[in-house]
Amino acid sequence: MSVELRLILIASLVLLAGLIGAIWKFTTGRARKISSGEQVDLIELGAVKDGRPVTALTTKVTFLQFSSDYCVFCGPTARMFGELEKADSNVTHLEVNITNRLDLANKYNVLQTPTTLVLDRRGFVKSRIGGAPKQQTVIDQIGTFDI
Repeated sequence: MSVELRLILIASLVLLAGLIGAIWKFTTGRARKISSGEQVDLIELGAVKDGRPVTALTTKVTFLQFSSDYCVFCGPTARMFGELEKADSNVTHLEVNITNRLDLANKYNVLQTPTTLVLDRRGFVKSRIGGAPKQQTVIDQIGTFDI
């Protein structure tokens, strides 16, 4: 193989990697609307809030965050949702660690953490955010519930 061909091959691979990285960066943290979202089973989730099991949703919007032990962005994401929850009484944040709950990861198709499901008051999934959400994405999601 000639030197020129090798250089062209290396440059092509670098460009391809750059393109894939740009696409990933553009799409992560954005909400994807779910038209026929399923209802989340709170008992199956085993979510706990303030030391008590969550058995019902009481706010207009719930951000259900799936996290894992090795997730770098999960802590800052949880803090952002926690601050939002304190500032807005119409918002609840639930965090479920799926490190040892592969059943939930499979059921809700969690391919990366954090993954956040946006739920209505009845527990139906309205949208999904893959990766660390951008603050504007979260604000836009709250706005879709006409609070």
